[in-house]
Amino acid sequence: MAARHPKVPIGVEDFGSPSSALRIDLRLHLPKVGAVTRAAADVSPRIAVDGYRASLDQLMTGLARWAPRMNPSDIARQLTRWLDDAEVQWVVDQVPGGGERIIQQALEEYVNFTPSVASNASDPVSVMRIVLLQQIDVAWWSRSPGFADDFAVNTSLDLLDLRPMRATGQVRFGFGIGSDRLVRRARDFAVQRLRPDREPRGPGLSCRLARPELIAVLNEMADRLADAAPEGTPRLWVNSIVRSVVHQRRLRTLGFTALLPSAHCQGWAADVELAWFERFGAREVLRDVLLDYSDAGVLNVIDEGRAWHVCLAPHAVVRYSMSGVSSVRATRTR
Repeated sequence: MAARHPKVPIGVEDFGSPSSALRIDLRLHLPKVGAVTRAAADVSPRIAVDGYRASLDQLMTGLARWAPRMNPSDIARQLTRWLDDAEVQWVVDQVPGGGERIIQQALEEYVNFTPSVASNASDPVSVMRIVLLQQIDVAWWSRSPGFADDFAVNTSLDLLDLRPMRATGQVRFGFGIGSDRLVRRARDFAVQRLRPDREPRGPGLSCRLARPELIAVLNEMADRLADAAPEGTPRLWVNSIVRSVVHQRRLRTLGFTALLPSAHCQGWAADVELAWFERFGAREVLRDVLLDYSDAGVLNVIDEGRAWHVCLAPHAVVRYSMSGVSSVRATRTR
């Protein structure tokens, strides 16, 4: 897929032989991004995240080429050098456990990666990229308590029920609701197979609850997609929003790239279907809508293949809490 914005070359003319990869210091070749080169304490979170992403793009360009010929110790050295860059310091400083934990998680996911239909990544390098990008979520929401189990989710006063809101037009994006009942699962399977233009493949939301601020930004995204997409394009489709920590761990056992900590477990993230919109000629339109939010610093957006992960930035919460969605708390049903 063509890049939306041109990427700056990594700046290394020749990595040399596999053994010489150990001598590469990516810090010497990563571009400086304006004010992000200042001390982390002096950088605004918005600028810091932009610098982190730019620096990560350069790191992944090199690793995509050379990681298959490097052992985990070599990769750990590259990650250690990268984490010393001024561009990434704000994120590293906000993540519990700092750089040591980031390296440990990235390497564990890289080494233990197993290709599967469930996985959000296609190869070990792409799963490492997802891990490193999700550190932005962690940096933003590390101080926000998570939902430990389904009881914590279902009794939270901070979440709204999407079903009655959809019935009254207060939810403008599409979603399915997962079910353990055989009849409902059979119905969903038949619809997805016989009428693939009606809804994408997948089990639907495991939880029908969401934060009002996230509902508001998803509604706004749905409106922007509707305005820009070809006629006949369905509504924005959301595959997942809130998950408990227990459910996140369950997904890992099934082969999904379900990381912990996760902003899904705090109610600040969602997964938006992308691949399905290809059949309507709207995939690139939706991609640009998502990237516009990333460029504006409103969302952390991660390409996870079929669906893209989005996480609302803390500084944007106030804007979306004033959208009017919060006024429907009384409609919440238990």
